[in-house]
Amino acid sequence: MNPMTGLILGMVSLPSFDNNIFAEGINEDYLALERDDRRPLINYAIGGLYPPGSTFKMTTASAALQEGIIDADGTVVDNGPMFLPNRFFPDDLSQAQKFVSWNHKLGINHGPVNVVQALALSNDIFFYWVAGGYPPTQTPGLGPKKLSEWTAAFGYGDPTGVDLPGEVGVTVPNDQWKRQLYAESWTTGDSYNMGIGQGYVLATPLQVLVASSAIANGGKVMIPQVVYQITDANGGLQKDFKPKVARVLPISPDNMQLVQQGMWSVVNADNGTGITSRVEGVTIAGKTGTAEFCEYIPEEEDCRRDDNDNLPTHAWYVGYGPFEAPEIAVLAFVYDGGEGSATAIPIAQKVLSYYFNGESPQPQEQEQTAQP
Repeated sequence: MNPMTGLILGMVSLPSFDNNIFAEGINEDYLALERDDRRPLINYAIGGLYPPGSTFKMTTASAALQEGIIDADGTVVDNGPMFLPNRFFPDDLSQAQKFVSWNHKLGINHGPVNVVQALALSNDIFFYWVAGGYPPTQTPGLGPKKLSEWTAAFGYGDPTGVDLPGEVGVTVPNDQWKRQLYAESWTTGDSYNMGIGQGYVLATPLQVLVASSAIANGGKVMIPQVVYQITDANGGLQKDFKPKVARVLPISPDNMQLVQQGMWSVVNADNGTGITSRVEGVTIAGKTGTAEFCEYIPEEEDCRRDDNDNLPTHAWYVGYGPFEAPEIAVLAFVYDGGEGSATAIPIAQKVLSYYFNGESPQPQEQEQTAQP
């Protein structure tokens, strides 16, 4: 998408199908598509809902900065896993809930990190603190009300309004929503999970792209458009569709610049999680995401897990460039794709490289043939 105008430059949903088979009506080919467990008739870019994972952290960072929860110089210290005390057994750490960051399984603690560094490193501990605070020390966080308000402001929840059929939306979770749906109160742990794009928050790939583009363009949540002109048979312009702004985010220029700098650092800092998305001759900013999800297995009465008891993950990456004057924002999402940096980045990087440098990637079949 062009993040400045909302113009959709390209959209792909896989698995796909040849819609020419419908030229003569509904037939066995259609029925075969309907029976396909992969549901190819759904445009997953606008019709699939998934936890956005760390691509959501720009929303949390923006909200925390604008609400005064953190500032440019404020830091959160990552000394390892956080333990959120059980309110009924506050002094019994064996009853506490453990919250970890992805780097802990590698034996790495990031130490004190500010908001730019937290985005670059995708440090979960930072976003737990700013999203939910830490009750034992009375450290404030955004909490469910502010989290849900900012989530909706960035374009999550309601459909984006793209001029295509089949787009879906979903209610932005908050404390009232949870009481009505689950008959349970919102907890600090729920805020922690929401702050890193997990838990109850869901989004379509297009919603994540729109929200990320609002950072790229300085705060405008655009209504994406596929059709931008109508011409007659002679090429004469009949209608010109102008860019549509859904809303302007109430974020100060200084705070917006900090979040933009965080996305720049993801790609361009030496320790950023998205350094492999760099493009020759162009400065790219971006954000990786690796989102856990539950694929329920009835016979096991539990979610699918690997041999190490880990949940499967979706792979996300969103990037835009040039950083100084954005022209294109690209999102890649791979269902059950593993790590965003390993699986989603190569897809987006090829698109960005082709757009800026005309480097056309080889067809997938040729790449597979060339591998041992």
